[in-house]
Amino acid sequence: MGAKTYSQEIERPVASGRMFKALCLDIHLLPKLMPETVKSIEFLQGDATSAGSIRQVSYAEGIPFKYSKQRIDEVDVNNFYCKQTTIEGGVPDEGYEYIVVEFKIDTKGSGSVFKINTHFHPLPGTELHEEGAVVKMNQETGPMMLKTVEEYLLANPQAFA
Repeated sequence: MGAKTYSQEIERPVASGRMFKALCLDIHLLPKLMPETVKSIEFLQGDATSAGSIRQVSYAEGIPFKYSKQRIDEVDVNNFYCKQTTIEGGVPDEGYEYIVVEFKIDTKGSGSVFKINTHFHPLPGTELHEEGAVVKMNQETGPMMLKTVEEYLLANPQAFA
């Protein structure tokens, strides 16, 4: 069975460059803004702007996964594009070999439009669970994270300007 892809398109009133900086280039903001979801983010290899870098996201108590390791596959600062692959943590428990998340932020007026594509790749011989914890968390956390970062940036107009 091939990969299952979920796509989301979300409009936000904050400029694309500021959102990209906050979500891709300075990802350490998330544990401060979403402590109920993200406990910490640590780069094990490289940094937020380098393809091949590996980061470990440790999740808060109550989240179905203790951690995930994510490899940064591509970062295009000029076009506000980021691609990452979850390579460890929670993924095999749900029957996934790996998960690829791509997001592109386009400018729309003074705001932005997020185009998020999540590709779930199952382990060989495994059926995908449409209602599995990984799928649910991805679909719910993405918009919540964008809204939280948006609120922070609107309240702090100097941040990531």
